[in-house]
Amino acid sequence: MEFHQLRSFVATAEELSVTAAARRVHLSQPALSRQIRAIEEELGVALFDRVRQRLHLTPAGRYFLDRARQLLCDAETAAQQTREQFGEGRRTARLGFLTIFLDDLVAPALRALRKSHPRVAVSLFELSPQAQLDRLRNDELDLAILGNLGDEDRERFTVRRLMRNPMAAVLPVDHRLASRRRIDLDELAGDPFVSLSDLVFPGRRQFLRGICQSRGFDPEIAEECDSLSLLLAAVAGGAGVALLPEHSAKLPHTGSVFVRLRTPVVHAEVMAVHQPGADRGVLEALIGHLSEIAEKAE
Repeated sequence: MEFHQLRSFVATAEELSVTAAARRVHLSQPALSRQIRAIEEELGVALFDRVRQRLHLTPAGRYFLDRARQLLCDAETAAQQTREQFGEGRRTARLGFLTIFLDDLVAPALRALRKSHPRVAVSLFELSPQAQLDRLRNDELDLAILGNLGDEDRERFTVRRLMRNPMAAVLPVDHRLASRRRIDLDELAGDPFVSLSDLVFPGRRQFLRGICQSRGFDPEIAEECDSLSLLLAAVAGGAGVALLPEHSAKLPHTGSVFVRLRTPVVHAEVMAVHQPGADRGVLEALIGHLSEIAEKAE
């Protein structure tokens, strides 16, 4: 398995379109399809299904996507650090984020940065929150865009709030409350909940418990998932209900619906996180642009 094949797989998984993915990685559609088939043959599993002429990730594909991104990130980090330490490569700001923030937060901020600092380079790394924290600690990232943070990490890093997203209930389409425009959170008190895994999204389990306990009940967490897409698939499959920021509704979520919560509305924070004292020069400008974009979107 080669890195160009992994890049083709990641592009196809994110676009869910062979045409769009081929355009993104500058390949013909048959060439990209051959690369995906080669990976599937090597792994011995199907990574994609076609349902009603639409492309969908299989459970194996969703699992492999996070690992493929991790491999590409590690390879790029190693190459970049070698160029900077032993070659003539210029210093590059390394930004970690979840895919969900790419189009309406990260991309606009980078466009603004390129106008204000045209000679600056920024490397992007789509990583889970835990992977971002690990790389911040190891000086393999300069800036991370994160949600929940534990007390220890809040003391270790410098944290700047970018925006707040209102939380919504995520329900299977056949749920008794799925047709409602708004619900009270305590109406879900008897339902099993699906949560994001604490191993990948640190603090999410306690965040969920805190929200529910504020409304007078302790949630029964029936399942934990390693990614937003897996959580949405679990809800659609009837494993339980979930709470996610309304912002997450832009992800594909066939089989589930987002329903707003009545007041008092609970919010999830989105934060820029970095090592103390690092917010100077390019990083300071990048954080400033992220804050401006986030303020307009809030």
